[in-house]
Amino acid sequence: MHRTTSLCLALLLPGVAQAAGYFSTGVGVRCMGRGAACVVGVSDLSAQYYNPAALVQVPSMLDLQGAGVFQTVHFDREDELQADGGTEVFDAVENEAPIMPIPALGVSSHFGNPDLAVALGVYTPYAPLLSFPADGPQRFSLVESTVLSGNVGPSAAYRVLPWLTVGAGVAWTFLQVDQSLVAHMEPRGFAATDDPDFDIATTVAARDPFAFTWNLGLLLGSATSEFQGGLAFVPPVHFAARGSLGVDFSQNTYYFGGTEMGQLIAQARATDGDVLLDVHMPLLLRGGGLWRPTDRSEVELDLEWQRWSGLGQLTLSDVDLLIDIKDSDEDVTVDDDIVLPTTLRDAVSVRLGAESALRPRLIGRAGLFFETSAVDGSYRSVMMPDGPKLGYGLGGSVAVLPDRLALDLGISQAFVFPHTLDRSLVFQVAIDPLTGEVYGGKQVGNGRFSATTRLFALGLTWTPAGGLPGEG
Repeated sequence: MHRTTSLCLALLLPGVAQAAGYFSTGVGVRCMGRGAACVVGVSDLSAQYYNPAALVQVPSMLDLQGAGVFQTVHFDREDELQADGGTEVFDAVENEAPIMPIPALGVSSHFGNPDLAVALGVYTPYAPLLSFPADGPQRFSLVESTVLSGNVGPSAAYRVLPWLTVGAGVAWTFLQVDQSLVAHMEPRGFAATDDPDFDIATTVAARDPFAFTWNLGLLLGSATSEFQGGLAFVPPVHFAARGSLGVDFSQNTYYFGGTEMGQLIAQARATDGDVLLDVHMPLLLRGGGLWRPTDRSEVELDLEWQRWSGLGQLTLSDVDLLIDIKDSDEDVTVDDDIVLPTTLRDAVSVRLGAESALRPRLIGRAGLFFETSAVDGSYRSVMMPDGPKLGYGLGGSVAVLPDRLALDLGISQAFVFPHTLDRSLVFQVAIDPLTGEVYGGKQVGNGRFSATTRLFALGLTWTPAGGLPGEG
């Protein structure tokens, strides 16, 4: 039974890394409208995320934002021919999770010095919720998934030379992971099936409420230059998330005695309330160049590299899970570390954004982007629906009170190219209740995938009198 529990739990771990390895949407209402091309031309406190050096060209302000993110994931599993000549038809499934609300808040000041900027903010990368039918044909890959992370901390920028600004930020960050999926339990001599009587629900919930991160940035040129450049660096981040593991046998035939073997498992559920999940997030490099064809417009081209291949492995440790076997004198204790090598690869994004002052009180924004995927296509599933993607952003700002209060709006969509898998490497986990042996069951990943991420956001920025440098 040791191997049984280990693999069930290990199957949950890829979602922790892969969900984080999703599309890098960035943050911020104004940057959303530019397709997240904001390493140089960011004009609000999203500069803390993209490039802290850019804070020097953002006026002192109070920045309040609210965003929503929703991901449409569609999976139509391939129908299967049966031994009797019939066909098992699977219904298509879609993500049923609601829109994920995401707030952001920041404040900054130049303290009367145009060469200095200091900011304090709360900013959260946009990530969707995932929820699929507990009895759907996708359940062996995922049922529910919530992966949350966010940063809180100060950043500062200083103009060292008229053409060179440096910036840095530090932040408290957190990670919350809640995921569930289904495994299959049946003796190895029998063909694995989709019969729900042989399902086992498996869950993991882990949190790291406090971790540390930082970033560095450079800005080349000034806000009045025709050309400007920028660079930003974010180091890898390590999370040590503590939480619980659970395996639910209550719906399985070997718990309620629905076979000739009778009841084999004596408990409905097994739980370990204190485990440790080690998660390493990738190094990020951003670079961009900005051109101002007129004093009322600008165009920016950015590149971002995400080093997902350097994650190494995920480790689940401090495991102490007790399994009660019927008519056994002793409980079985699962206490080995569970180590899962990751198979992610580096991802690259290209972003082109522009904005222009359309009227004295109105600024328009638009952007396009393309991004490769950190996920190998053979392992694509509803847990990992990511793939190469193309998207756009649109937005604008209206000066409600000139030079004081602005209302911002941004929308964005990213389309994962539809893909049909006929040689999927996603297999059902099958478990032999007689021996505890874990083996590969049915191939459950073949089918048609598509995904679309939709973002929308509103923001208010208040710039006090004497805010520098955006007065007038």
